[in-house]
Amino acid sequence: MGLEAIISGGGIGGLGTAAALARRGWKVTVFESAAQMRDAGSGIYMQNNGLAVLTEIGAHDRALEGAFQGLGMEERGYDGRVVLPPSLPPGRKLVSIPRRNLQAALLEAAEAAGVKIVMSATVVDALAEGTLLFANGTKAQADLAIGCDGIWSPVRRALGLEHFHQRIDDWCHRTIVRATQDDMPPEARQRCIECWNGTRRLLVTPINDSEVYLALVALESDVEAHDPRVGPWWNDTFPQWAWLFDRMEPSKVTWNQFSLIKCKRWSAGRTCILGDAAHAQPPTIGQGAGMALTNGMALAAYMEHVSDPRDIPEALAAWEDAMRPLTEVCQRWSMQMLELRHMPDELRNDFLRTVFTIPWVLSNIDAATDTPAIIHTDWRPRATSTADARDAGIAAE
Repeated sequence: MGLEAIISGGGIGGLGTAAALARRGWKVTVFESAAQMRDAGSGIYMQNNGLAVLTEIGAHDRALEGAFQGLGMEERGYDGRVVLPPSLPPGRKLVSIPRRNLQAALLEAAEAAGVKIVMSATVVDALAEGTLLFANGTKAQADLAIGCDGIWSPVRRALGLEHFHQRIDDWCHRTIVRATQDDMPPEARQRCIECWNGTRRLLVTPINDSEVYLALVALESDVEAHDPRVGPWWNDTFPQWAWLFDRMEPSKVTWNQFSLIKCKRWSAGRTCILGDAAHAQPPTIGQGAGMALTNGMALAAYMEHVSDPRDIPEALAAWEDAMRPLTEVCQRWSMQMLELRHMPDELRNDFLRTVFTIPWVLSNIDAATDTPAIIHTDWRPRATSTADARDAGIAAE
């Protein structure tokens, strides 16, 4: 009989990890606090590492139905002129899709693998022996418990794993508007566009043939920019995109504040955390979902050869050793790119033109997408490795 895992959180990290574990023979249950799966009105970028995981768990084709794959990301300055044209190295993919597509694909992949989904189950506490405790007073216990429960993770708090949680002074309005490539000005077609002006930033991201994802980022102190009606505040900042702002529906605009989370470690006993619960970062390099998926896949790979629950803490430590360095590179560079908002406009233009020609900088920014996802590993628990060596010796005799 296989081992059992319970997961708090039915988002990208939770469902991706659940599918990866279940496809390796684990019995998996996902507990989601909401009454129905979330359908956030936003888009999301997928790059090589995340796409490899989607392929492995059987979610790729569903997630990428109608996806937008253009020429890459274009950078524009305060005057609307192109600072950096879109460019993708050979073999590099930058795909943009509605978050709802990704969520639906992960849910279908998890259920197809045999994952049980329990809705309206709010986790409020956790124990290191693989236990989740719920708001209604019940609890669930398994060989492995995983907290994929966001930046305010009750699992992280309960286990005392947090080193610090920094609330960054940037807010973001997100929404999806109706627009086709034919609606776009000719010079703006077949690309994702990042626009800068002062401390404000705008992402214009097509996500299929008929929708464009908008992300409007401003400092917390920029009170006018927080108005979901947008109005003259953003029209004056990015006048060339006023026609898209006019299509925004205030009731469909969501907002959130960015966070940076660092943990002392990612696990205690047989309970661990991943995704935003373990390593939240501002979305400046588009790797939040990618790292949640790749870390979840790697976790499943390190659990693949575990047959005794007593070996799970060792497997969790090996998994963190393998994945934490790359995750911290992503966090560090996501913060570095955020600092561009404080540069004078002309200096920022010059900086962007220069910095993206430096191979060392590019290798760090692209480290995650250029690193193959860990789908299988030769790692074995020490007890298993010792037994295998002993049996091999006996066979040789």
